[in-house]
Amino acid sequence: MTRRPPLTPEEAAQILKISKYTLYELIKRGEIPSWRIGRKIRIDYDSLMHYLQGDSGEKRPRGYFDAQEDVSSDNGFCFMGSHDLSVELLAEFLNHSASSLSLKTIFKGSMQGLVALYHRKAQVTGIHLWDEKLQEYNLPFVEHILLAEAYTVVNLVQRTQGWIVAAGNKHNINSWEDITQKGTRFVNRQRGSGTRLRIDQYLLENEIPVRQIQGYEKEEKTHWGVALKVANGEADFGIGIQFAAQRMGLDFVPLFKERFDLVILQETAEKPEWHQIQAVVNSTAFKRAVEQHIGYDTSLTGKIIYETPHSAKARP
Repeated sequence: MTRRPPLTPEEAAQILKISKYTLYELIKRGEIPSWRIGRKIRIDYDSLMHYLQGDSGEKRPRGYFDAQEDVSSDNGFCFMGSHDLSVELLAEFLNHSASSLSLKTIFKGSMQGLVALYHRKAQVTGIHLWDEKLQEYNLPFVEHILLAEAYTVVNLVQRTQGWIVAAGNKHNINSWEDITQKGTRFVNRQRGSGTRLRIDQYLLENEIPVRQIQGYEKEEKTHWGVALKVANGEADFGIGIQFAAQRMGLDFVPLFKERFDLVILQETAEKPEWHQIQAVVNSTAFKRAVEQHIGYDTSLTGKIIYETPHSAKARP
């Protein structure tokens, strides 16, 4: 098969239907791979297609592996789960530690991550799943999917999510109730993500038909994708993390604070790789790095939220 020639920034921006300025921002953050030929920037066509299809909407730190790749390895751990910048930071800290542990990261939804953990396709996952009925994060879903498995849940970060809106918030979108505001265009998250689950739970609880929401069927796989749609004027609002709004120069209306937890099976808990991960998560340097990003709280970072009765501690 003949490989497509590299693209200029102008050609890539035209394919993505975004401004060249926005494209350069994505390149600068590492979300779209590029290289220089002399003083000129070039972009790989296949990489751009992966981004367009939603396979590469996040910055890929060193150690990132695509979901189709073979993730089995004797000298690395595989993370598969929801994306968060703290996971990226964790991978970077580990890569530059004395142990040089490679944390392979595959960013999918929270539910996909839990299923992958159950099937041993990953050693650790990251989730942020809210149970409206029980008013509790993550544990009800972990218990349901992992069934009789022994496992441990550790907090990685807490973060704020809310409405990402254009600068100035001309539509005055300030609360959950505004999701049905006429004349506004919503951008949704993909099925299986923790954010999408939170949205759908609100609609179900308040008996709101999805047909009342213009744009409900339009999905983005990442917080950055939501922010880009708003920044480009393709949507008026969507839900995402505060940091994504800030990075794109948008306004942000907080809606809820959530817990982003790591989950491992007990068979993994005694492995040296997990102890290395715990050491980084509990380090002052890692927490300080996370706290540099708006909307993040590390007050629970590293805390064991729950261990099954098979472990040293049982949930009360």
